Amino acid sequence: MSTLGGFLFGVPFVAIGICVFLVGTQVLHVNPASVQAPYWVVTVFGASFALGGLMVWGMAWKQFAANRSRLDAVRRYPAEPALADYPWPPDGFAVSEWAGAFKGFGWAIGMTVFLSMFNWWAFGPPNGPWMVKGIVGLFDLITLWVWVQSVLQLLRAFKFGHSRIEFTSFPYRIPQPVVIRWQPSRGVSRINQGVFTLRCVEEWVETRGSGKNSSSTLVHEQIWSAKWTIEQACTISPNDPMELRYELPVDARPTQLSADKPLFWELEVKLALPGLDFNETYLVPVYGPT
Repeated sequence: MSTLGGFLFGVPFVAIGICVFLVGTQVLHVNPASVQAPYWVVTVFGASFALGGLMVWGMAWKQFAANRSRLDAVRRYPAEPALADYPWPPDGFAVSEWAGAFKGFGWAIGMTVFLSMFNWWAFGPPNGPWMVKGIVGLFDLITLWVWVQSVLQLLRAFKFGHSRIEFTSFPYRIPQPVVIRWQPSRGVSRINQGVFTLRCVEEWVETRGSGKNSSSTLVHEQIWSAKWTIEQACTISPNDPMELRYELPVDARPTQLSADKPLFWELEVKLALPGLDFNETYLVPVYGPT
């Protein structure tokens, strides 16, 4: 969907949602006999509808900003495909567990608020049909699972915080070896087992069916991978980076993050630790020869 298409798609959701929200908060007065639910249910419905439209607007703006940034990068770095493809930090790639924690709690809160009106329909007076109770109860269990995962993600954020990898060269050039220094986070000291996987992944949207029966699925296909493993328990220091070396095949394909069918390289770190395990993924700039 184009940026304009995304904006127009979100307009009716935002407009209707705001109107219903104003009715629910009794800012916009209507005949009370026409309101068939408590005002708080009407308010939640309006807020959910409007937020759905705002999410579509946010995705449209993100796409617009990404397109502008990509065009500007191509103009500024005509001789360096890596910088024209993605705003890489030349020294390394950092990730934060906090971003996942905030996102998880956002989804949990949003689902709880959204399902509150359906729970009133199913379990409040008057009671809804048993089928409605079963469906709403199933989604309540899913929401509970989301809350549990969000709490676990928050605990991981407190334990691990931030972590990063350091690039020994920028960008890595095919077919030269890829040497990465992984900087452990503060919560990683004793490792029972570990797997460091460098892989090349191609991504695309696969559409099946046509018309109203069509469905789209985001597909990730692993083209190549290599592993660096820790098979025996060991102790490491957060101030002592681990150096990982991977030999690339001569027919390896370069990164193309800005393409319509993106291809990227990533380093996945999976560590079995005492207590919560560590699992994180970092983008790696692997590009073609100069």
